[in-house]
Amino acid sequence: MTDPVSHPPASGPRAWPRSAPWVLLTYAASGVAALALRSGSGELLLDLLNTAVFTHAAMLLWSRAHRGSAAGAGWRLLSLGMAAQAAAQAGAAFILLSSGRHPAFPSWLEGFSFLSLGLTITALLAWPLASASGSERLRKGLDGLGIALSAFFIGWFFALGPLFHSAAPGSLPSRVVLVVFFLANATILGIGAYLGARQPGRFRGPLGWILAGFGLSLLQVTLQVPLSLQGRYHLGHPLDLLVLLAGLAILLSPLSPRPLEPGPAPGEETRDSSGPALFLPILPATTALAFAFGALVLAPHRLDAPVIGLGILLAALGLLRALLALRDLQRLSAVLEARVKERTRSLEAAQDLLLRTERLNTVAVLGAGMAHDLKNLLGVVRLRADLLSEHLHAVEPDLHPEIQGLVRASTQAESLLLDLLAVGRGHGSAPEPMDLGQRVNQLGTLLRAALPPAIRLAVEIPSHPAIIESHPGRVDQMVVNLVLNARDAMPEGGTLRLRVALATEGDHPMAELAVSDTGVGIPEPIQARIFEPFFTTKAPGRGTGLGLASVVQTVADLHGTLSLASEPGRGSTFTLRFPACV
Repeated sequence: MTDPVSHPPASGPRAWPRSAPWVLLTYAASGVAALALRSGSGELLLDLLNTAVFTHAAMLLWSRAHRGSAAGAGWRLLSLGMAAQAAAQAGAAFILLSSGRHPAFPSWLEGFSFLSLGLTITALLAWPLASASGSERLRKGLDGLGIALSAFFIGWFFALGPLFHSAAPGSLPSRVVLVVFFLANATILGIGAYLGARQPGRFRGPLGWILAGFGLSLLQVTLQVPLSLQGRYHLGHPLDLLVLLAGLAILLSPLSPRPLEPGPAPGEETRDSSGPALFLPILPATTALAFAFGALVLAPHRLDAPVIGLGILLAALGLLRALLALRDLQRLSAVLEARVKERTRSLEAAQDLLLRTERLNTVAVLGAGMAHDLKNLLGVVRLRADLLSEHLHAVEPDLHPEIQGLVRASTQAESLLLDLLAVGRGHGSAPEPMDLGQRVNQLGTLLRAALPPAIRLAVEIPSHPAIIESHPGRVDQMVVNLVLNARDAMPEGGTLRLRVALATEGDHPMAELAVSDTGVGIPEPIQARIFEPFFTTKAPGRGTGLGLASVVQTVADLHGTLSLASEPGRGSTFTLRFPACV
């Protein structure tokens, strides 16, 4: 048979073919004309028309299979299914021509119809339309099952139930065939609902036309039942005009300009708020309730065991779907609550960081002014010490070493302040190699002046240089902060030990500085907090909580590590490690 419909381009259809409406009108008009002919001729013409329509649909479906690689297998299976239905219709026409009478129902021709339904179900499942998410497939699968059971429930209530309970003549095989036909068509409708529920726009494309075709087929089976009860139905009956319309709807599916849209990936799926997505989950329960109330009022005798059983099954399915929806809602609520808490923590952390930054900026501005003033005062101290050294050198020669120590300490303190001011302004010199041991040893005089007589200072340096890259002023600041903290931890006196040593960390040489005291120690609960800015255990007015915070920042800037070992009543040891220059 030639194809009078123009084929769309190989890249995929973009619009309906212009000849499609004329072909549909020709088929439909021929079917109506067949009903006007005398019984035998009209039924033969209707069989031939159905054969032509399903053959035409099979050809178009096979052609569509070559324009989509992912969905090609499904289109080919659907084409074979329509070819099987065409064979059933052609067989009926052949029997009518050869014997002059219609084939009995059921007959071997029903095998082709069963094959067509099976191939159609397989074709729909072969299309790449299912959701990639397992939970989404479960939810939409239950929606599709609800559609199928609802269709079967309606069919049983109106047709199949009376068919099985009737005492009218008719063989059991004919009744079983009708039930199987009904179940197969309902299954196709359910699978279509499953595939389209996630993206309702698919119903406006090929999937929608296929569902329309099998919906008409379901209607044909429903109307066929009363005729079967009276023994008046046969292939080629005028009721088969609905089969012709079903074939025309399926014929439109490969001509549809809309492509088959694959389902989204699991991570891209969003909750669907469309009408079908909201209606499908409650369809089973509403169907059961509507027919139960209707039967109670209008036909209570129709509430037999099968109807009640199907109603309970539909209600249970609706309840299960509601439980899944409640589980999803609880899960989404938990996720939302966790995200809100996480966002709240992030905002609180950002606010805390902003407050700390503002406080540090304020302290930095005040500290810069104080350092400038302190540098001026240290200049006065050094100048007065120089004058004392000149005047007392001849009179009190024993005081000369002490005065020289005062000059050196003030000079060193002034140099430290200059380094700190330069680093704070961002104009400091580039890091330079320096011997950590020698730098700590040079600080000995200044550190001893800051310690009370009850505290003994011991400095240990290695025989080989421990070279690191740093600003001398920052190392001095770090050591002074640690020493002053150790001093405050020994109010009754004790030993403060500064030890510089060479070490290794893996294959990397390291310079290690350990500051140990024999003071009161640090309780374990607050050891993790002592490095936080503005945290202090000292009395108000005696500490700012910035000393150890600045030490941590300096260690980080020098790519070093800092560890603490402390035991209440037995003292503390701060161990600093820095990459050593080989």
